[in-house]
Amino acid sequence: MKRRGFRDLLFLGLMVVLVGLLVIQGYRMLRPQTEHADAGRMLYEVSLFQMQVLNTSLLDAADSGDTNGLNALKLAAYSAAFTHDRLANALGRNNLYAFPALGGLVDAITSWQIGGNRPLREEEKELLREYGGLFSGALQSYQQLLSESGHVISSKNDELKKTGKQLAELVKGK
Repeated sequence: MKRRGFRDLLFLGLMVVLVGLLVIQGYRMLRPQTEHADAGRMLYEVSLFQMQVLNTSLLDAADSGDTNGLNALKLAAYSAAFTHDRLANALGRNNLYAFPALGGLVDAITSWQIGGNRPLREEEKELLREYGGLFSGALQSYQQLLSESGHVISSKNDELKKTGKQLAELVKGK
């Protein structure tokens, strides 16, 4: 008889534990999930990283002797343009400058490479140096583009827009 009472008690204890687990799981499913990271903020961090990579590639490209040496710069510019475009879509095209000068750099490098590998002309090297100098200023604005709450800081966006237009004019006049 004691053995049966022990089994019943064990079974009852197991049932209490299972019901308790179900209640805990149900509570976890129904409460708001605050531990998820902000996707817009994370996308901004990726875009900022790509801009930093582009800045480094611009510094390296100024010493390049031929058009094949610009492959890394072209890839970095394409990646930065791609991620910034996705960020602008996520935050709203009206809130964040589109930065078309990044695509303009990709187009310029592509046009230089169309004829195959050849030495870079002095004016092309100068364009890369000027672009790199202007872009460094844009990167400083970009680093402060988002507030802690994840909103675009309009003054930094305006600075980015101003520099972006200068970069676009520089590439357009290539």
